[in-house]
Amino acid sequence: MNKLLILLFLFSSGSVTGWVIELFFRRYLDPVERKKHKWVNPGFFVGPYLPIYGTGLIVLYMLGHIQIPSLGADHPIIEKLVIFVIMAACMTLLEFITGMIFINHLHLQLWDYSSYWGNIKGVICPLFSCFWYALAAFYYLVLHPQVLDALEWLSRNLAFSFFIGFFYGIFILDVVYSFQLMVKIKKLADEYDVVVKYNAYKNKLIDIREEAKERSYFFFSSRLSSISPREVFDKYRDNFSFRKTLSRPIKAVAKKVKKD
Repeated sequence: MNKLLILLFLFSSGSVTGWVIELFFRRYLDPVERKKHKWVNPGFFVGPYLPIYGTGLIVLYMLGHIQIPSLGADHPIIEKLVIFVIMAACMTLLEFITGMIFINHLHLQLWDYSSYWGNIKGVICPLFSCFWYALAAFYYLVLHPQVLDALEWLSRNLAFSFFIGFFYGIFILDVVYSFQLMVKIKKLADEYDVVVKYNAYKNKLIDIREEAKERSYFFFSSRLSSISPREVFDKYRDNFSFRKTLSRPIKAVAKKVKKD
């Protein structure tokens, strides 16, 4: 089967499955999010998909074929444990690279682990690396054979690729829309020289809209119902942003040069 079709299938399947995992994880298992008792779209996009999981599934699929000859013959269990560590390390690295790209270039922090022990820049932490390890083990032992069977089925039923194309048609439209929103948030972030914690910003908007509904009676509506994203940013930005510390020395030097 065409390798491109395999990658497209894995990415779409992983993105949707990851979105479902994150939805239930944040609702019932996440130490911070579960206290809010709310169902919240875990992704940046409007639709039900998380691209980082799609990319992660491709990585896990490729790593699922590796073998360690020096261990496999005499110590098959240790070989599997080592493979799980490699998978978890690759997923953590993918998470770190993705998170830092958004922070450094788009000034958005899509997830925030700053409240967890041992976190690095709020982007990765030991707890979620352990989750990646458990997910890697589950994939290798349970899902990998199913993925291989699914790919074999797809090779015999290429008409199903129509649905993959349908998925990407919607996905591309969503990417265009969401990145327009991202550009608007980036402009606000640049204006105030901050990095925006996207989930906190999104949750604040949701809270304000819910509060507006509660304050609306018959023909009288709350002022909050018409509040704009900029007004929310101006009023509550300390709740969902932090200063770009790397830019402070540069600005200080710039100001000093101007004075001289």
